[in-house]
Amino acid sequence: MTVVALRLLDKRGRREMLFIGVAGMSLSLFMLGVAFIGETGTITTVIAVGSLMLFVSSFAISLGPIFWLLNAEIYPLSVRSRAASLGTMTNWFFNFAVSLTFLPLIDLAGQTGTFWLYGAVGLVTLWFCWRFVPETKGRSLEQIESIFQRRAEK
Repeated sequence: MTVVALRLLDKRGRREMLFIGVAGMSLSLFMLGVAFIGETGTITTVIAVGSLMLFVSSFAISLGPIFWLLNAEIYPLSVRSRAASLGTMTNWFFNFAVSLTFLPLIDLAGQTGTFWLYGAVGLVTLWFCWRFVPETKGRSLEQIESIFQRRAEK
């Protein structure tokens, strides 16, 4: 799916791929939570495996590659290296935080509650992308910088 994303990013745009991918991730997490309700059997196993496949595919066409692309595009040249370093550090910190808190969340909220919580975070991510992430496809670094300058002046 990452290869698919590489072809689609310049055709469809970063925002559209973010919306599609994050929506797919959220949907798959809600479905995975459903798979843990009640008795386990063939149907729930199929739902769990299918939702995991959807999650990985959705991540691979959206947040996986697009974070790294946007992290290199959106900062002004004067702070690009420091800001990209901070963005990278923040990304890895939250990856670590999810890994560190996953099992305690399972103990606290159960499997269904944990995956539904992560699905809800995905919905917040959709809102954030809609509200704050500009389309950068086909724009120069200077044009992208001017988008953020206009937003900062408001």
